[in-house]
Amino acid sequence: MSNANKPVLTLDMDEKFYLAVAKRDLDKLAFVYTLACLKQKPNSYNLFPTQEIHTFKSKSSANIYYETIAQMVEFNENDKTKKLIFETNAEVIERFMEKTK
Repeated sequence: MSNANKPVLTLDMDEKFYLAVAKRDLDKLAFVYTLACLKQKPNSYNLFPTQEIHTFKSKSSANIYYETIAQMVEFNENDKTKKLIFETNAEVIERFMEKTK
């Protein structure tokens, strides 16, 4: 595989169960906020989500990270087996999105 075809970013889709993502750009920094249920053991996740903030000097890198997480959220939202986790955390997701506007 040539360097041009190598991924810019690779994330493990099983380490965290992403429920939501938001991004904010300020002067020289970009911030990506994530809401995720952390993996406890194989095929088991903590149902109480954790909020994280990721800080980037490069807005381009922040966009790549944000778009990658957004794809993971969409993938999870469309998975029928994970629907209950989104329903259970609907209020938490709504508050997260309000806080990160």
